[in-house]
Amino acid sequence: MLVVAISDTVLSLLDGRHREDKFGLWVVNWVSNMLVLVTGATGFLGRRVVRELQDRHHQVRCLVHTPGRERLFPDRSVEIHYGSVSDPAALADAFYDVEVVVHLVGIIRQRKRLTYDQINRQGVANVVEAAKGTRLKHFIQVSAIGADNSPAYPYLYSKWRGEQEVIGGGVPYTIIRPSIIFGRGDEFLNALAGLVRIAPVMPVVGSGRNRFQPISVGDVARCIVIAVDRQDLKGKIIEIGGPEQLSYNEIISVVVKTLGKKRLRVHIPVWLMYLATLVMEKVQPRPPITIDQLRMLSIRNVAEPGVVEETFGFTPRRLEGNIDFVRSVGFWDGVKITLGSMPPHIRDH
Repeated sequence: MLVVAISDTVLSLLDGRHREDKFGLWVVNWVSNMLVLVTGATGFLGRRVVRELQDRHHQVRCLVHTPGRERLFPDRSVEIHYGSVSDPAALADAFYDVEVVVHLVGIIRQRKRLTYDQINRQGVANVVEAAKGTRLKHFIQVSAIGADNSPAYPYLYSKWRGEQEVIGGGVPYTIIRPSIIFGRGDEFLNALAGLVRIAPVMPVVGSGRNRFQPISVGDVARCIVIAVDRQDLKGKIIEIGGPEQLSYNEIISVVVKTLGKKRLRVHIPVWLMYLATLVMEKVQPRPPITIDQLRMLSIRNVAEPGVVEETFGFTPRRLEGNIDFVRSVGFWDGVKITLGSMPPHIRDH
């Protein structure tokens, strides 16, 4: 109890700008060796969060949906529990002695048997329910910029409803909303790279001027794990993005330049792309873009400038110069991506 009291007192005195200095890290590592449950631990973001938690000397318990996926972690470096966010019994078993949960499970594409509501809303509700009556000190929920109470955008609506489950769940929480996340294994930039490989010109929906704020997956993981120890962030919703607000046209230009190519852009009217996407959704099991994603392209996906620096005490990486991974996308990879199949050596999660 004395250690816990000292921990809470010291951590409350360390603000976002000073938590990343050597003294701050030493104090955090000394007082905060907590047991953290990570849902979605083997995913694109989850594996980075686990690594960052280990670097900061936390004990990590991973909720793993598919047996065998835990092999990406070194033997005995983490504790493994099998189950899903749709299984309340498995969640209850995973929560014993847990002090912090980092909830990462979510879907950006829905199918008949796997809907936004089932995972992005009810899945969150199940995790919150499992946390009640435990020794939980902090619930970190990862949502998305643009989460809003508008059924017109089903994905963003489901993320907002998931947030409401956390806010109304009676648990001490922090909600983090990232902009588009990039890094090895992502689907957004690798899909663009596949298109660059096979297309003589780059199709752009509408004007391509809508703005995004791409943030590195490693930087998102770092923000999440810093938030684990931050008492002053409880009860807050924090939107984070990279150091630049880029238009879709500019993001394409960065990918093209990284691949050493030159490509003209052709702008496709939104209505025409809408019709093409309707056809793709009918004939392809996994179309490269869905109607829901097409609608979301019109929404500004940016945070306030400088939030990561001011809140978490470091400067996130720029897009240009940090996406060499797209060079591994070859011509036939591009063909497969266009046909709706992301090659496993690219999306390895």
